[in-house]
Amino acid sequence: MAKFEKPQKGNPHRLVIGQHTFPSKSIARFAGADGRVHLHMKQGGPIRRAKPIDSIFCARRAWDHGTEVGFMKSIEDRFQLLADLIIDGRVLAFDAEQTHVISSFYALWMTRAEIRDQPRNDTILRGVLPGRTGWSRDEEEGLEKAGLAFFRGITMPAHIVNGMRAGVLVGPYLRRVNPSASWGIIRTSGGEFIVPDWPLHAFIPINPALALANPALNQTLDRYAIGLVNKQLRMASRRYFFARDFTACP
Repeated sequence: MAKFEKPQKGNPHRLVIGQHTFPSKSIARFAGADGRVHLHMKQGGPIRRAKPIDSIFCARRAWDHGTEVGFMKSIEDRFQLLADLIIDGRVLAFDAEQTHVISSFYALWMTRAEIRDQPRNDTILRGVLPGRTGWSRDEEEGLEKAGLAFFRGITMPAHIVNGMRAGVLVGPYLRRVNPSASWGIIRTSGGEFIVPDWPLHAFIPINPALALANPALNQTLDRYAIGLVNKQLRMASRRYFFARDFTACP
């Protein structure tokens, strides 16, 4: 979810700096009584408690502000409304529109994860007339806040490139899932789900005891089955995975 920062000397235009790959609102659904989740770093780092706004969950200015608060936020907001209805038990099956909402969110998660791990650098545009050079930082950030792209001569800054790339990537990822998606609601009868940092499988954890899977029927998994799912989710993770409490995760 877009996190608007307070006006300050280093960020007067209130651009989104910490850009979540998996939304902070979704992470917060896994938080314990202390408002934190259990975080495990895969490369031998310490297991610790982390807030949903922890920098480990964020890319730093990997894409532009307009992309973050524009189509990304639109996809995210629609999904979060639906997720709340699922949790409350008010939605038990998905029509075509709801299926599209879920699949779009999954495609967005894939896109963010890819750009975070494999960002593009500044790009030199060949065969075009040079744009203005010598923009001040304030001018560049003002243009970005207004949703406008800009060049530095014939160079497009990396975060602008990655913002455009995000719009391109979501479509192919979405087409991999829709229109044949058949998302099912997966609940637990013992044990809790973990959340990977890389959505390799068509599986979206919603809270510790509920997830969406494609293709799947609505079903309830016992502790043994949850252990098998969590094993796959751990393997899919690249840098970290998290949960409400690892002692509850088989």
